[in-house]
Amino acid sequence: MENEKALKKQLREEMKKRRSSLSFERILVYSSHIFESVVSREEYEKADVIMAYVSFSSEVDTHFLIKNALSLGKKVAVPKVIDENEMRFYFINSMDELKPGAFNILEPTGSDEMIYDENLNYVILLPGVAFDNEKNRLGYGGGYYDKYLSKYPGIFKIMLAYEMERVEEPLPCDELDVKPDIIITELSTY
Repeated sequence: MENEKALKKQLREEMKKRRSSLSFERILVYSSHIFESVVSREEYEKADVIMAYVSFSSEVDTHFLIKNALSLGKKVAVPKVIDENEMRFYFINSMDELKPGAFNILEPTGSDEMIYDENLNYVILLPGVAFDNEKNRLGYGGGYYDKYLSKYPGIFKIMLAYEMERVEEPLPCDELDVKPDIIITELSTY
């Protein structure tokens, strides 16, 4: 278990360093390709609610996806870290309703908490730092998404990633790790 934690930590650092080498222009180009793939998916088109991380630093940009979903009249919910063990999603109507929060990531300022409704179609856009050929996802280590998604298995999960974040060796994972349904990179869908 300790070996697995150390391996995950080392891989996180290595992948974040690799990703930080991307230029702003390259991030925009890759994110644009990923955007086109996401919005053309049937799951996205049919979704009533888009749950999206708010990208920062060198992550795949989600700002365009959030704006697109809002322009289509979809409900958009973004995460807010409540405490060290919990994350919740809150509806927003525009990017102006966000301010820096935990980890200096933009978070919703409103109090319109998303309550899961099994009669609606949900798509969640997941961040991460690495993935493997079995669709295992390595996140940032807080387990926020795994804890949240374990309660709502009906949510369609799309990890947004760069091809450079794909690893050949299987990622260390356990029964608490929630796999994405699909992973979309600038080059492919897994």
